[in-house]
Amino acid sequence: MAAPTGPQPAFSIVTATFNSGPLLARTIESLRAQTCREFEWIVIDGGSRDGSVELIKGAGELVSHWVSEPDEGIADAWNKGLSVATGQHVLILNAGDAYDPDLLATIARHTDGRRIVCTHARLLTEDGKSAGVFQARPAKLSRGMYLPHNCCAVPLEQYRLLGPYRKIPLAMDFDWFLRYYRRFGAAGFTVVNEVLGTYYLGGTSDLNYLRSFQASERIMVENGVNPWLARAQRLSVSLKHTIKRRMLASWPW
Repeated sequence: MAAPTGPQPAFSIVTATFNSGPLLARTIESLRAQTCREFEWIVIDGGSRDGSVELIKGAGELVSHWVSEPDEGIADAWNKGLSVATGQHVLILNAGDAYDPDLLATIARHTDGRRIVCTHARLLTEDGKSAGVFQARPAKLSRGMYLPHNCCAVPLEQYRLLGPYRKIPLAMDFDWFLRYYRRFGAAGFTVVNEVLGTYYLGGTSDLNYLRSFQASERIMVENGVNPWLARAQRLSVSLKHTIKRRMLASWPW
C-alpha cells in the first residue's frame, strides 16, 4: 500500500459486494446519513449482474472509488480497497449492513492514530427482528472473533505494518485481528461502549458459521493456541450459535 498524498480524510470505508443490490441500497442510505462527512467510500464489486453497478453509479459523489471486476473472494476485494485507501483509519462495511448516523463522529472523538477504535453492533434478522448485541471484546480475541468487524476503525498505518488480509475463504478478518492482538494485546484497542452499527444475519460468515468456526480453530492453532483448547472453544461457540439460530427460527414473534 502506497502512502497517501495530499489531504487525508479521517476515514476510508471499504465495501466488498457481489450481486447484493437490494442490500447495498441499505448501506448507501446509512452512509448518506452520517453526521461526520470526513470519509471516502471505496466499493469493490466482484462483477455483479443484478443492478449493483447501477446503484453504485447512482450513489454519485458518495462513492470516492469503485471497480466492478472478477476477484478472488472477499479478502481479495478488501485488499483491493486497502490498496487505494487514503484515510487515516479504515473501516470494512459489509454490503447490506449499516452504521448509525453518529458512528463515524463518535469514533473520531476517540482516535489517536495508533489504536483500533471499535463500538458494539446490534444483530438483526433480515426481516428486522432483534437477535441481540455483538459486543466488542478484544481481550477475548485469542478465543475467537469477538469484534464486530464493521464497527472497527483500523489506523491505515497498521495495515502497512501487518500487511493485508490473507486470501482464505472464511475467518480472514479474525486471522488479521488475531495477528494484531498478538502484537499489541488488548491495549491496542479502544472500545466505545455504545451500540452504533447493525449487522444483518445472513451474510457469508453467518450462513457458513460452522465452517467459519472451523477456520477460526485452525487460525488459533496456527497462532500458538493449544489445539485442544482451540477445539473446545470451537465446539462451545458452535453449540451456542446453533441453539441461538434455532431459537430465532422458532420464536413466536
